[in-house]
Amino acid sequence: MTRRRGAGFTLMEMVVSIVLLGIVGTTIGAFMIPAINAHRDVERRAALVDATESALRRMSRDIRLALPNSVRITNLGNGFAIEMIPTVDGARYCTSGIANCAGAAQLLDFSGSDTDFDILGCFRNATFTGSPGSGYRLVIGDASGLVYSASGSPAVMTPSATTISLTTVTGGGATPGACGTSSGANTSNRHHVTLSAGHQFSTASSRQRVFVVQMPATYICNFSTGTLTRYAGYAIQASQPTDGSSAPLSTAPAIGRVTGDVSACSITTTTADVQSRSVLTLTLALTSSGESVQLLSQVQVDNSQ
Repeated sequence: MTRRRGAGFTLMEMVVSIVLLGIVGTTIGAFMIPAINAHRDVERRAALVDATESALRRMSRDIRLALPNSVRITNLGNGFAIEMIPTVDGARYCTSGIANCAGAAQLLDFSGSDTDFDILGCFRNATFTGSPGSGYRLVIGDASGLVYSASGSPAVMTPSATTISLTTVTGGGATPGACGTSSGANTSNRHHVTLSAGHQFSTASSRQRVFVVQMPATYICNFSTGTLTRYAGYAIQASQPTDGSSAPLSTAPAIGRVTGDVSACSITTTTADVQSRSVLTLTLALTSSGESVQLLSQVQVDNSQ
């Protein structure tokens, strides 16, 4: 009777198999690793582009929605600071002979203190009404940035303690219904603005515009620390704040980093006086893991009152 030899690999066969597997693995890795690294690089660049575009869009949007003549800019040695007063809503106030506007209750009196007036149509969002602590104020006729006056309560803006109330009234037609709907006789329901205390606006608006504003907002770009930060909700200052570590920015209730990895940033203007007219050019560069992206955005500043 013969005994079968046990099945298996010899040492030489195992060595040859290991060598062959190593050659195959090295060959595959030589093709796969560059592709994987290239994919990661593309993902990293895409993330940088997205972060840069998002930051520029956010700043550009705030600038476009800012109160006319409220944008202030300071170029710093390691970046820039830009401040503005955001608008929440806006409308045209009643003037005599337009849309059936007549009488003291409907017209805004610029010759003395007034407590109420109509607007043409309706505000889009009436949530700004209520207690003074909400921080909303009305601005009319600011052609030169007077909202930043040292008094803190310039004539172009209602005082911070003044409460704003809205009611729906007719434009001379039937009983008021929903704001903006027809009230008969080719008129429409509109908002009636009531102030808790009388206020005299210093000058009329050339376009009969009234703006609803909040407290200021500031962006500070610092490429030394690699950050772009937005500050908001602080009291109006006569001088533009530019230091995020000092009051009022350091104690601002709404502080948030817009983006990190900032390697360069700048802001240029077409005119020396931004509060007159200008086009702002914002440049922002982000760098991460050896990848860099630099984008720019141009914003037309609308200072028409």
